[in-house]
Amino acid sequence: MPRPTDTEQPSPVSSSVAYDETVAAEPGELVPPTTSLDPAEAPTFDDSASSTTQRRRLSDVEVAAENVRTLTEGSLTREHAGRYHLLDKLGEGGIGVVRNALDRHLGREVAVKELRRKAGTTATREVRFVDEARITGQLEHPGIVPVYELGQRQDGTVYYTMRRIRGRTLAAALEDLSLPDRVRLLPRLIDVCQAMAYAHDKGVVHRDLKPANVMVGEFGETLVVDWGLAKVRKDGASPARAASPTQSQAGSLRHASALETVQGQILGTPAYMPPEQARGDIEAIDARSDVYALGAILYELLTGRPPFMGSSAWDVTLQVIEREVVPPRKREPRAPRELEAVALRALSKDPNERYADAGAMVDDLVAFEEGGLVRAHRYKPRDLLWRWVRRNAVVLAAVATVLFGSVGAWWFRGEEDRRERARVEATRQAGVLAEVE
Repeated sequence: MPRPTDTEQPSPVSSSVAYDETVAAEPGELVPPTTSLDPAEAPTFDDSASSTTQRRRLSDVEVAAENVRTLTEGSLTREHAGRYHLLDKLGEGGIGVVRNALDRHLGREVAVKELRRKAGTTATREVRFVDEARITGQLEHPGIVPVYELGQRQDGTVYYTMRRIRGRTLAAALEDLSLPDRVRLLPRLIDVCQAMAYAHDKGVVHRDLKPANVMVGEFGETLVVDWGLAKVRKDGASPARAASPTQSQAGSLRHASALETVQGQILGTPAYMPPEQARGDIEAIDARSDVYALGAILYELLTGRPPFMGSSAWDVTLQVIEREVVPPRKREPRAPRELEAVALRALSKDPNERYADAGAMVDDLVAFEEGGLVRAHRYKPRDLLWRWVRRNAVVLAAVATVLFGSVGAWWFRGEEDRRERARVEATRQAGVLAEVE
């Protein structure tokens, strides 16, 4: 199946799977964008659940509902009539449509993402959409697409405007490339890691990193897009253990097609999500979960494919949970050993064995680019010697030049002395013969 180009087109391997989650909302914290609100979508309480857990879930719904009610009370800026002239459609996802538009006030092209208005539109979708805009807008980094405005049209449609990116996705850039050409895209992945290091420092986890959500601009820029599943982590949150997908979730995943978004507890893209995310262990998802996804992207740079592939989202999800990652060099023997070590560390099943965040991972990637030592790789003594020789080639060449010059000068001087002694000896012998005669 061909890769997506400028817009995300899910495949059986990489289709995003979004599920409703129930997470307590602290005062002043953004309500998780997938909290259920409608009676038909409200959490189903198990008979064995404690009353405390039930009250917590009900509180989540009430807080989220209050946030949504503010959307209809004028908290969002009303669009100035005629400001945006909508042009061609750039793409669409599960809940939003992105269009190219002309901002008549500033005289520039922008991208407008609007919440699709359709029958059955729920408050959950509005919360998720507004959270996406607000979280993205608060992340001011050159590697994160900037948001210009969040507003609401007269008909109630919620939208936000952002920079119009001219280029293609990293997924499209990787299409049909050889290993050397794929490795040349490593600086793009470093840019992504730098952007995610900033987001992690702000307490934000993307939760859906993949080549289709990375834009490669025409002038060297690299931008992380689609923050619709982003989560704001609470300080000091401790990971909690969770069970494997329930039977109902398994059924939804099993029947998921390439273009469907499945509802449940798990969310993200199976081919790039970590085991804890595949299990629906919401509280365990943190910066290290994004590190896993970054490792999966690096794996694709090295091998030309994600770590796990399958015929359905369910198949891939099971592999992520149960199977070990095949080392990149077993799929592509020419892959650099050091980059293989970085990928395998990032793709560890145990989050504690991964890099702590994207910033720690980018240090190793930059070290590889600059010819330094990669901490994730175990070097043999001969490897260290050879690397030292390569890193100090200029100095060694200068030393060799001086050394060979000194040896040459010594040899030349010795040869001159030998010739002088021979000349003196010949003169002496000639004098002796003259006296005898």
